Amino acid sequence: MKKSLVELLEARQKAVDELSEVKLKKSAVEVKLKAATIEDDVLEQLKTEAENLATQATSLKETIAGLDSDIEETEEELSKAAHVIKSKQKGKSTMDYLKTKAAALDFVRILMDNEGSSNAARKAWEANLVEKGVTGLDKILPEPVLIAIEDAFVNYDGILNHVTKDPRYSVRVALQSQVSAAKGQKAGKTKKDEEFSFTDFTINSATVYIKYAFEYADLKKDTTGAYFDYVMKELAQGFIRAVERAIVIGDGKAPNADDKITEIKSIAEETLSELFDTQEIDLKAASLTQTALETLVAGIDKMAATATPILITSKAIARKLKTAKDPEGRYLDPQPFAPIATTGNIISGFRVYVYDWMDDATNPIIAVADKAYKLVGDDVAADKFEDYDVTVNRRHIELASVMGGRLGQYKSAVKFTSAAG
Repeated sequence: MKKSLVELLEARQKAVDELSEVKLKKSAVEVKLKAATIEDDVLEQLKTEAENLATQATSLKETIAGLDSDIEETEEELSKAAHVIKSKQKGKSTMDYLKTKAAALDFVRILMDNEGSSNAARKAWEANLVEKGVTGLDKILPEPVLIAIEDAFVNYDGILNHVTKDPRYSVRVALQSQVSAAKGQKAGKTKKDEEFSFTDFTINSATVYIKYAFEYADLKKDTTGAYFDYVMKELAQGFIRAVERAIVIGDGKAPNADDKITEIKSIAEETLSELFDTQEIDLKAASLTQTALETLVAGIDKMAATATPILITSKAIARKLKTAKDPEGRYLDPQPFAPIATTGNIISGFRVYVYDWMDDATNPIIAVADKAYKLVGDDVAADKFEDYDVTVNRRHIELASVMGGRLGQYKSAVKFTSAAG
């Protein structure tokens, strides 16, 4: 099976990294060889090791050259495919069908009629496209179906709008925790090199998915496609909610659970002290005073990251912050009784996001610098898979992505804890 462009690029990077390691080892052996004498017992061993490393280096260079050729060929194929699609789009008559509701209904009908065989459904859809004059595009879904999925990701305002997206599936992060400073020099004194302190870690990725089973009878009754469209949107929303919760407080599943989201590391559960700080805050009172907001500001000021702070909390605490009063009893927020939305509220100058899963969270408020959390792997979207279980007349639809994430900047989040007492 031919590898995708992403797989080829990853394989090339792996080979380049291995070649760098081999070169370092070879240089170290050569230094030892220069220092060795004829009488050294290890001389022959060092020579053999040097020869083996040279062979490895040659083999890796050949691998990289081969991958470069495959990458160039794949890029050329993708370019041709893009050109074909673009040319099809110019002829609007063949593409208009995919933009219609009728295309979505045809797609659902084909899923139902070809019960028990995903391959048969794929071939039937391809034949339908050819019949409608859409050729060479057998993997394209009808636009209403795509829109039902994609709208949930694109037309969205939440924490996922404030993460950094890195397309690599494994990323190494190095944090510099010491600020460099210039030094003065006295005549005749030797200049000193700057010393830096680094903390490094790797962000990996794993599969995140959400799936749903459509009953055959329900699909058959769905003559307008409204049910199918609704569930597609709900699946996408469910995917987003799970990823956002995993980023902020964790997915809520036990550490050894089979379906735990393993590689999206939550801010609340973060243990690397270089990445976050903490602040105690008293939010138990029915109404808050200016002191609570001053404590909030003091905690946010502990961030080293200079980007805009984003606050995540529950609706109840957001309302308390919004109706906090100064010592004279005046509301500090200019619109204390404005509705609290799930999207980005502005409370006393801070952007605040509200989630129901924060109601019973250990940390009543979590603050994170904009774009400080690094999400790696697939973009904030998902691949779609489907299969039919003929034994129970049920169509399974799944959205899946390969993703991982973790805070990626020094002191870029603050975990607020409830005051004792």
